[in-house]
Amino acid sequence: MAAAQVEFEVPVDTMQKCTEFQPFKMKFGIVPVPYCGRRRRTNPHMRAFWAATLAFMLAFIGWFAFAPLLTVVRVDIGLCDNDAYVQTLPENERVEACVCKKECKSQIGSANIAAVSFDVITRFLMGSVIERFGPRNADCMLLGFGALVVGASSAVTNAPGLIAARFFVSCLGSTFVVNQFWNSIMFNKSVVGTANATAGGWGNLGGGLTQVLMPLIYRFFNQGLGFSMSVSWRASMFVPATLYIFLALWIFTCSQDTTTGKFEVSILGKTKRAGPRDYLKCLMDYRVFLMIFQYSACFGCELVMNNVLATHFHDNFGVDLVAAGALALSFGAMNLFARSLGGIASDWANARWKMQGRLWCHFISLFGQAAFLFGFGCVDNSNGGWPLALAMLVIFAIFVNMAEGTSYGIVPYMIPEELAIVSAMVGAGGTLGAVIATWAFYKSIEDTLLPFKLHAGYVMFWALTCLFMRWDHLGSMFWHPREEDAKPGAEVAEAAI
Repeated sequence: MAAAQVEFEVPVDTMQKCTEFQPFKMKFGIVPVPYCGRRRRTNPHMRAFWAATLAFMLAFIGWFAFAPLLTVVRVDIGLCDNDAYVQTLPENERVEACVCKKECKSQIGSANIAAVSFDVITRFLMGSVIERFGPRNADCMLLGFGALVVGASSAVTNAPGLIAARFFVSCLGSTFVVNQFWNSIMFNKSVVGTANATAGGWGNLGGGLTQVLMPLIYRFFNQGLGFSMSVSWRASMFVPATLYIFLALWIFTCSQDTTTGKFEVSILGKTKRAGPRDYLKCLMDYRVFLMIFQYSACFGCELVMNNVLATHFHDNFGVDLVAAGALALSFGAMNLFARSLGGIASDWANARWKMQGRLWCHFISLFGQAAFLFGFGCVDNSNGGWPLALAMLVIFAIFVNMAEGTSYGIVPYMIPEELAIVSAMVGAGGTLGAVIATWAFYKSIEDTLLPFKLHAGYVMFWALTCLFMRWDHLGSMFWHPREEDAKPGAEVAEAAI
């Protein structure tokens, strides 16, 4: 059956892109149920949305599985600075007795850097991978490899093993590139910002869920089944690995690349797949370069927080493992709406002021993120304790996620015919930002609050670069092109979005 004869279950434009964004249908008038349609042929749009969203969400659970368990793992594999003393204690006293200031902090910092390093490479290459295999197969390959590595990480026994495991598992973060690309080719420009922001935001929510889920899974094995500390955290790693296998099977059998089936590069207005010259061409565009580092300031910051927050609350505010995870969850939980809010605000501003509105939304989000990150870095037990830190964290998280949403409200307009490459490069910038920040601010500085303040300065610097982004056919923060100048370039952009 030809694509033109398919009667889609959602309203579409002349290019068969969905013109409305409705991820849920109401059952019995009150119960929201994820909307995937009756068949993948008749509703590939919402199936792509849910496949991309769930892949990215669950990817976070394995990607950052170690982060909320580090207070246990560092004791079990002998990283504590006072390890010789800790090992003489009863098992239930070891976690609280661990001192992690110098060598321990450095080793964990190295593992945290490794946890985002491989993802920089794989994200950068994902544009070519998507064009070669299509978004559906790309997600399935990442989840399959992720299941293997996360399962194998249960065998870690020392610092080098921890660093290696976290390095290879970080490739799961590249599900984000698929997430944003897949939605960009399925949804009309009027809702693409909202669709991308929601898919990315709900995917990022997995980072927050990890902070609670992994400690609860650990507690189930440790206290519920009576396993030892070592066996419990190792058994916990098999839970996300199992989830990946089932999700990959669903994506492969129940979704498709495009509205017509198999992905072809011709839908991007190209005749051949991307090569090294295409990557160089995109990187030479100064606006793409700036967006890479602006995204490093927001998404990179989120990745750092996923790594450090649970340990920060445990070590500096004296809360237990599960409570520390719950407090850290408050950061990730803002993904439930805040990234979507950024996308919605960007689409709303675009409808009224075009690119000028999108850029202002982006700048305000980054500026607010920097301000409240600095505020979070000023709170300790002497001036408000964890309740004030939590309040600052929630506001800071809202701005972080809005900035991520506004970023990908702009990305589809940058070089439309190279959407896969630009999406991949900007996505790689996010994890690059986590590498830069972890190495520069969090790895070696012993002061517990100074790293957050320095990180805020990094975010503010890149926020100010929004002022320099300008297109002849789209405008800038302080200039809007005349209608006759905007039309030719806008038509090209809209054809690819």
